[in-house]
Amino acid sequence: MSRGRQAASSSSEGVKIGKDLLSQVVSAIESRDMSAALERLDDFKVHAAMYFNAIDVSSEFRADELRLSREAAERGVMISAATKDEASFERHAAQAKAAYEACERFPDGMIERSANEPLIIGLNLLRLLVQNRIAEFHTELEITNAETLADGRVQAVLELERFLMEGAYNKIAANRGALPDPSYEHFMSMLMDTVRDEIASCAQSAYARLSRDDATRLLGFSSASEFEVYARSREWTIDGNGTVIFNEEIAPASAKDIPSASLISQTLLYAKELERIV
Repeated sequence: MSRGRQAASSSSEGVKIGKDLLSQVVSAIESRDMSAALERLDDFKVHAAMYFNAIDVSSEFRADELRLSREAAERGVMISAATKDEASFERHAAQAKAAYEACERFPDGMIERSANEPLIIGLNLLRLLVQNRIAEFHTELEITNAETLADGRVQAVLELERFLMEGAYNKIAANRGALPDPSYEHFMSMLMDTVRDEIASCAQSAYARLSRDDATRLLGFSSASEFEVYARSREWTIDGNGTVIFNEEIAPASAKDIPSASLISQTLLYAKELERIV
């Protein structure tokens, strides 16, 4: 068998095994077995490192390898979001971005765009927004193609960013039940925590006290007990009548609180020093 035919045969088998491994990853994700999904994903990465990118393979096989590597990175992002592993998420998001660029550069437009690209881009934008990495957020927007930006999974994040910049925290809270994909839940929960802290700070500045029921509703808690845990974390007081005291009222200073003897002594000292200088 010639060297070219051997390479083709090896690449064909490598692609076939790669597809089978990714199929197992997808099955594990669908069954919510993220531990198994990670194991199969690691198996794929080892396989790809050993058998992909061989010399003298056709562009058809190279395109298949890039598609599989791209999907592996996407699945890694999804698994990381489901397991709330932010370090892994950032790593796989970077791999997915590199895979998108490699597929786009492939000659003759042989590799179509991934149907999951808007989901991955949207998830990564939401992560950057939650982590307050606003400069990186806008940089990602600038390098993302118009078709992906127009997708509802990305538009949902852009809307959240606009609400956040406007301080329309109630609109962010209202949008929590309308997530474009379940994968957004972890980062949306983190964003809601940020929004809740902002609302709490505003309430603390605007009111001296508020009823527990009103405060629970204002901060979006589902029960008074959840609110009470949060109130303790912010060192708020809840009195026997169920009133939340944000700021203890401070009585204005009276004449007896002014250290008159000390002030008189300092004033006389300044006067003597001025007289000496003049």
